[in-house]
Amino acid sequence: MQKLTRKEREKIARKEHILDIAEEIIAERGFDGATMDEIAEKAEVGKGTLYLHFKSKSAIYLGICERGSKLLTQEMAKVLLLEVSGMELIEKIGDVYLQFVRKNPVYFHAFNYYESLLNDEIIAKSDLVDRCEKSAKEAMTYIVRALQIGMQDGSIKSTFEPHELALIIWGASKGVVNMSFSKQKRNHMKILDDVNFSLDTLIHSLINLFAFGMKNDQQSQK
Repeated sequence: MQKLTRKEREKIARKEHILDIAEEIIAERGFDGATMDEIAEKAEVGKGTLYLHFKSKSAIYLGICERGSKLLTQEMAKVLLLEVSGMELIEKIGDVYLQFVRKNPVYFHAFNYYESLLNDEIIAKSDLVDRCEKSAKEAMTYIVRALQIGMQDGSIKSTFEPHELALIIWGASKGVVNMSFSKQKRNHMKILDDVNFSLDTLIHSLINLFAFGMKNDQQSQK
């Protein structure tokens, strides 16, 4: 790996500092409430410097998405190193996901924002989008691998197609997290008030539901 110059290191550090400040402001005010002026002021950088690193607020949010997706995939990668059954790997990946979104709701909302921009031709051609997409594919690969391990060791039924099942798990997990965050908003569907639930209970119930459906009953009876 080529050694970075001091100028390059300073540029990276300044960019990371801007993202740190942007995360704090967005966590407090939401994406719509954050402004480039406030980010520049609190980061103690000039507007020109801010726009040198990020050409828009959307670019900042994509930078946050990239950071969050890297952190999540790193945590998921650690799970794959455990010497447990594939079924246990899936359950542990679910726990990692739960802990991540609970501690880092800004990242989860950034993931959603990234997906909303994919139809924007200008944004879709951004290198930031490509890097977010790369991390998303990596995360999906870990889920698929855990499922394949489970099918090989007999803890998960081999009748499933692992890539398709991974998409279902990913989509369902994202959906219940969105539902949980929606309930926290002032304006939400009233049907959410009819059920007493939290992010933890939804994710754990979802994990148990998938485990029940995927578990190889013949293996468990041995």
